[in-house]
Amino acid sequence: MEATSVINQKVIEENFERNSTKILPIFFEMQSAFLSGIYKRYGDLEGGQIVIYFARNLHLKVMRKREENLDFDLSLDKFWFNHQNTIQDKLKIISVSRFTGLPKETTRRKIIELTKLKHLKKSNKNSLYWEPSSQAKDTYMKIIKEQINSLSKFLFEQSKFLNIDVPFSKFYKEIEKNYCFYWFHYLTTQLDFMKYWQKKTKDLEILLIGLQSLIQSLNYFKESNTSNKYPDISATSVSEVTGIPRATCIRKLEWLSKVKFVKKDPLSKRYNLINDDKNNNSYLNHPLTNVHGTAGQFAEFSSIVYRALLR
Repeated sequence: MEATSVINQKVIEENFERNSTKILPIFFEMQSAFLSGIYKRYGDLEGGQIVIYFARNLHLKVMRKREENLDFDLSLDKFWFNHQNTIQDKLKIISVSRFTGLPKETTRRKIIELTKLKHLKKSNKNSLYWEPSSQAKDTYMKIIKEQINSLSKFLFEQSKFLNIDVPFSKFYKEIEKNYCFYWFHYLTTQLDFMKYWQKKTKDLEILLIGLQSLIQSLNYFKESNTSNKYPDISATSVSEVTGIPRATCIRKLEWLSKVKFVKKDPLSKRYNLINDDKNNNSYLNHPLTNVHGTAGQFAEFSSIVYRALLR
């Protein structure tokens, strides 16, 4: 049986369940960097969701040029030229609302804000579209290369447990070479991830803040740490990583403490996930670590990349 025939979504999900202690830290670090980047660029995660939706549709339009020309260049190097020469579809607020899971009124208000800040643009025919400005090209390319690097690291580390012998550099080069194809699927998956947690938490900032404590705890167990000092976080450290104002971090960490997502040390005023028994792996049953809501959501996307590299 060919390798490509056994690398499917179900196999990847099962692999994740068996090796979650090793895969989760890498996955959450990737997601923390992705969500933090969105927050810092767009001011909040809801606005970021909307921009991602517009960007996703632009990648789809570019990708469909392969229908007329099989040799059409979808690479990252050609993206700037491609997006400037692609007519984007007119999108209605209701379609944006349905795909992101955001209320229609919230979507309308956020689109107005994003247009004022020039994250979205309006054509002469009153059609909204996403187009990074020429002045932002260097910044955009730097951000995307960091994201490709982070994604490639996740795919590479996960592949070890699937007995896929592909070097890290090959993941990076494959995604960079067929950038619009993979980025359409990647952004679709990210939107599904955000929509899932938006429904679960009603507040994506809660997710992003909670991830910081999870990352510390998962790395602690991954390294089989025997230190008596448990990993913890503070509102200041969370603010520095995520870009969320410190006052907001304090308020939301207090909420997470009240609902027992994290524990607050009464002396240090810092937060952690660890019980007194450091060998207790109850964090694997934490609401944020479930298969469906974490790397399991990326199983279909992962299978697309693996099959492409193994064909």
